[in-house]
Amino acid sequence: MTLKHRAFSAVRWTVVAAVVRTLMQLVQVAVLARLLTPEDYGLMAMVTVVLSFTNMFADMGVNSAYVQRQDVTPEQRSSLFWLNIGAGVVLSLMILTVSSLIASFFGDERLTSLLMLAASTFVLIALGQQIRMAAEKALNFRLVVLTEIASILLGFGVAVSSAFAGWGVYSLVFGAIVTTGSSSVLAWLFLANGWRPMLRFKLDDVRSFLGFGSALVANNVVSHFNRSIDLLLGGRMLAAAELGLYSIPRQIVLHIQGAVNPIITRVGFPLIAQVQKDISQVRTIYLKTLNMTASTNAPLYIGFAFFAPEVVQIILGDKWHGAIELLRILALWGFIRSTGNPVGSLLMGMGRADLSLKWNLGMLFVVPPMLWLGSKYGNLGLAWALLGTVFIMFIPGWFILVRPLCKAGFMEYCVTVLRPLLIAVLAIFPAFLISMQITNDYLHMLVAVFISISLYIGLSYFLNREWVDSMMHLFAPVSSLFKKSAK
Repeated sequence: MTLKHRAFSAVRWTVVAAVVRTLMQLVQVAVLARLLTPEDYGLMAMVTVVLSFTNMFADMGVNSAYVQRQDVTPEQRSSLFWLNIGAGVVLSLMILTVSSLIASFFGDERLTSLLMLAASTFVLIALGQQIRMAAEKALNFRLVVLTEIASILLGFGVAVSSAFAGWGVYSLVFGAIVTTGSSSVLAWLFLANGWRPMLRFKLDDVRSFLGFGSALVANNVVSHFNRSIDLLLGGRMLAAAELGLYSIPRQIVLHIQGAVNPIITRVGFPLIAQVQKDISQVRTIYLKTLNMTASTNAPLYIGFAFFAPEVVQIILGDKWHGAIELLRILALWGFIRSTGNPVGSLLMGMGRADLSLKWNLGMLFVVPPMLWLGSKYGNLGLAWALLGTVFIMFIPGWFILVRPLCKAGFMEYCVTVLRPLLIAVLAIFPAFLISMQITNDYLHMLVAVFISISLYIGLSYFLNREWVDSMMHLFAPVSSLFKKSAK
């Protein structure tokens, strides 16, 4: 298969993974939001921000270096594997040791046992992480996706069963443990292709990876701090229930990005790494990646902003009405944030973790002060502050990160990002006006979705043909399969 065909095959399988993962996440939120309380989700938000911050150190950045490097020896790979395991064990022990101190910082002793239980996920992730990365490096996404789906389903089943049994916030932790553990087991069963690590660890084997990896870890730590400072401040300054009302719409918005962006960016990283010396081709891949993510995300986020009351009622239920305005604000934040996400593939594919680190260090002077000010006005102030930061950093992001690496001009960058947003507004606003006369929430949304999709695809055919052609190419094998079945 040519590189282009392998890329589209990889994208098709990541589409499957993203659709299933997002549906399961939304179903889980819809079910658990009716069984748990906003306070439970507020506690889990505090646990998540601690674990996700610590997870930045889990592999020392070497797995991304492993994907970026094209000349890895068997000895180096084995040493990298044992480095992952060692880091996972150390992090688990560290969380066990400081869990009570973290609980004191947030002012809620219930976090101690939750953190101690969740600490096991670091070792479980480390056991299978390199196996999955090796499969993605080769663009062999089919089995990667199938194992992901299986682990998500297992975790979902455990979380929902535990919630029905009355375990409260612990059901969320149990679900996360089962998802990560089963993912690693399935990776060894179906992705390893007979590979087994040697009983070997030498610093010389991993030294060359740690240069790239250490810059990546430092970048990820600073970047994650910028991304999670809202939850840190919220956990410190807001009540658990108020943080829960904020964290669930935030989580829903990030689920959309987590569904759509990895479809493209997981493939974009190894693709750019393979052609990194050809700047023209790098620019083409990056702009196509940006167009695909922006064009797919725009109608989803703008739809959430227009129909926030219906979305909250259908997914979360009556006790979450306080999240409606938060969802509107965070949907707009989510769209602009999602357009900046593909630059990560560009930076990693070009081996420029150092530039990413410098950018995120600069963001420390912008993001925390704005969010600290916003948090003084409750969860709505926090949401508005998030939206303000992404607006402010839009132009600097292009100038500092995109332009030097792939030579994309400002106008083509803006058109690629803002054209789908305009098309989405033009498509969804008429649907909003037409469907607002329908009082039943489910019928209201069904009519609105049908009208919006029809108008969006029609307008995109004339105004954003590249995206339509890419989607047709992407799903061509599916249509041909239906044609064969019809015959």
